[in-house]
Amino acid sequence: MVAVALEFAKLRRRNVWSLCLGAAALCVAWMASDAARAAQGAADGTSALLYMAPIVNSIVMTLFAAVVSSRACEVDHEAQALKELLCLQRAGTVFAAKLACSLVLIAAAVALETVGLDALASYKGFADRPGAVGLAAFAACQIGPAFAVAALVQAVALRWENQFASLAVGLGLSLTGLFSLFFPPAVQRLVPSGYFGLLSCVRMDWDPVARTTSFYSVPFPWGDAALLAAMCAVLVAVSAWWFSRKEL
Repeated sequence: MVAVALEFAKLRRRNVWSLCLGAAALCVAWMASDAARAAQGAADGTSALLYMAPIVNSIVMTLFAAVVSSRACEVDHEAQALKELLCLQRAGTVFAAKLACSLVLIAAAVALETVGLDALASYKGFADRPGAVGLAAFAACQIGPAFAVAALVQAVALRWENQFASLAVGLGLSLTGLFSLFFPPAVQRLVPSGYFGLLSCVRMDWDPVARTTSFYSVPFPWGDAALLAAMCAVLVAVSAWWFSRKEL
């Protein structure tokens, strides 16, 4: 906990909490534009928001996770303090603290987004508002892919002092995650940001005759959740192993 607190202390002038609030606000504003087109009290209004949220998050939350992870590493690169820091703390502790710092910020942004989504559903009087368990499950399914992105970007950010490389990876993951939503699931599973769509429990059908859309629920994809957990574990383990042997 002390190591994590120290990481946040180093980020106090990096406006990371403003970024957190801004990312959540952008996601909610994006979904509000979709909710505005739904009728007041619509029977499937919240389902439409839950369908749209992973699409939005594959762009916004992927970029947010990349930026906060990059900034957590940049603060030590800029001060040329990584060598001195590793004389006082173990490499594993530093690595875990930076990753935990990113996770806290991601969880905060997703929590704000989830509250905003529920507020939109309440304001519009949607009949299918989920309960606390449903909202918690939605939030967990957004945090997981964003954490995987943060783990990958942190490995790149610690490898190269120039943070352009890590931000380029984040932008690439954002675009790849969005476009992977239109590819078969086998392709999506290769990209951390593709799991925003894979873990969604809401699907859409389009009736070309009536020109209407309908939303329906599917069982939770436990297999994809386990695959994402395994991907995160491998990313963290390999990155931590490499960082512990990094020559400064």
